[in-house]
Formats: sequence, C-alpha cells, structure tokens
Amino acid sequence: MVGLAVVLTGCGNKETRQALDKATALESQKEYPDANEVLVEALQAREEKIRADAGPPPTDPTDLDALTKKVQSDPEILKLERAQIPLYLHMERADMASAVYSDILAGHPGDTIVYDTLRDSDPLIRTGAVRVLGLAAKPDAIDALVGATKDSDQDVRRAAIAALGSIKDPKTVPPLIDALKDTYWFARSEAANALGLEHDARAVKPLLDTVTDSDSTVSGSAETSLLFLCKEPGATASPDDFAGRLNDPNPKVVLVSAVCLSMLKDSRAVPVLTKLIDSPDQTTRLDAVKGLGESGDPSVIPTLRQTLKDTDVNMRGWSIIGLGKLKDQGSVADLQALASDDTQPETIRAAAAAAVDNITGQTPAPSAP
Repeated sequence: MVGLAVVLTGCGNKETRQALDKATALESQKEYPDANEVLVEALQAREEKIRADAGPPPTDPTDLDALTKKVQSDPEILKLERAQIPLYLHMERADMASAVYSDILAGHPGDTIVYDTLRDSDPLIRTGAVRVLGLAAKPDAIDALVGATKDSDQDVRRAAIAALGSIKDPKTVPPLIDALKDTYWFARSEAANALGLEHDARAVKPLLDTVTDSDSTVSGSAETSLLFLCKEPGATASPDDFAGRLNDPNPKVVLVSAVCLSMLKDSRAVPVLTKLIDSPDQTTRLDAVKGLGESGDPSVIPTLRQTLKDTDVNMRGWSIIGLGKLKDQGSVADLQALASDDTQPETIRAAAAAAVDNITGQTPAPSAP
C-alpha cells in the first residue's frame, strides 16, 4: 500500500520526522483527518521558520518571489506535502489532493507522488489518483491514464476515462474510442461523453456504433456526442460518415444519422426524415421533425406546416421552431394565430410569437418550445 511510508526514508529534520511518525500512526488507525491536521500544523510551522530565518518580510516583488520559491522548494515541506496526498485520497478529496499536488509541482516539477499512488492496492486510492491527474489536465499524464483505463477495478477505469476526456488532446481520442467497449456501462458512457467534446471526426463511426448499445444511458451519450460533433459553427463530422449509414439495419442508427446530416445541412437527410415523420414511434417522429427544422432546406416547409397541426404538443412546438428557423413567410398567419390562442399551452404561444418575430426580422428563432 502506498501511504505515508513513501516519505519516511531519510525523512529529514527532527520536526519533520516526528510529524510523519505521528501522522503514520494515525493513518494506520484510519484517522485520516487527524493525520492530515498533524501535517498541516507541521507545514505551517516549517514555513514560518523559513520566513523567519529569511529576516524581515521583503517588500520588493523580486525578493518576495524568491522567498516564495524557497518555501516551495524546501525538502522538508516536500516530504510533508507528499504525505498529504494519500490522506486526501483516503478522504475522497481529490480536489484538495490536486491543490497540494500543484504546490508540490511548483517547487519540484518532476515529483511523482500521484503517479506512485496509481500502484496502490486500494482501488479507492487509485481512483483518487486518476482524478487528480484529470484535474491537472496535463498531456504528460496521458500514458499513465491510458494504463489506468485497463485497471481491474471498474471505478478506476471510469475515473481514468473521465480524466482523459478533461485533457482535450488528440492523443486521447484512440483510447477513448477503445473505452467505448468497456464492460462497465458507466465507463462506456464517460467515453462517449468525452468524445463529443474532443471535436475529432475520428469519433463519428465508433459513436454511431455505440448508438446501438444495450444500455440506454450509453446510447443516449453517444447520440448527444454525435450532435455536438455536427453542431455549427466548427462542425468536425464528415457528412459521408452519416450518409453511409442511412440504410443501416438498425433504425436508431438511421434516425441519428439523418438528424446529424440535417444539422450539417446535407440534403440527403431530407427524404429519410420526411419518411420518419409517419413513424408509429412518437420519439422517432419528434426527432424527425427536429431534424427537418435544422436542415435549412426550404423543401421541408410543407411537411412542417402539416406537423404544425399535430395533436402532440411537442410536435407542434418543434414544427414552430423549424418554420421560424426557415423564415417561412407563408406560415406567419398560422403562427400568429397560435401565439394569440389562449387554448394553447404557454410554451406554444411563446414559441409561435418568437418564430413570428424571427421571420419578420425582429428576434432570433427560439431554441426550444
């Protein structure tokens, strides 16, 4: 187990040794907050001594900076701060461990205490360690985090995948794609969410495959991430990746591909979405009308005018939004009637009024009913 023992060898002056011995004894009894309090007091005393030995407090910024660096690089402070890391991880305070780790790196850039804890026998500590590396979000941690995505413990793997996603580096995309096949649904969901934020077209095909995941949370994460990759401005997804799946045997893949194509303003989506408007599945119909509204294609206006009369309030709402985005002058009268109809839900009246304003050039179209 990686604990305070990692810093006991050659542990320095008497005060440091006493603090570490006392903290180690408390750690062995699982009195982690008390052990940390011992270290905090020792750190405060050590810093006060360094500053006192330096003489009167400096006023010159250069001298003040030099004294700060002297405190940060002090070997006794390093030992005490290194000992804090496993304690905070035992307390599930990765945020505090991360703050201490930042202090350590300020004075000792090559310190490996967090990487050392990745080898701890306790999965709770390993999980905390990868969270600290995720909070630091530095590319030099990628290799260690990729290794942690293969950990025997599912929570360590999930945390490592989330940490990789926080780094925002093209090198994280392949391991995140691999993580879409993890046996733990939560890990797969984290991977799908992370890939949606990477703005990397390599994720499109694997995410389309993940849309069919047996777990609804995972499939939903994959779908949401694909929509992010198709969102303007700066959409990175290739329309051909979606067009090639419009005849997929899985109807959900077909629907998601068509909606994504529509967001990319690719006309190949329109016939598919128009057909799906008549689906017996209400969710499919709703996604289809949303997609038509995003298409930017005037040919869908007759279909949206028809769904404007749908009995389902959500269908009417997204039809309103779509007609507003397409700036359909021919729908203004119907939209004005909806906006003033007291029998309609408030959300419908508000969406209709906003759509009229957008068509007539007064305000942007609403984003939701």
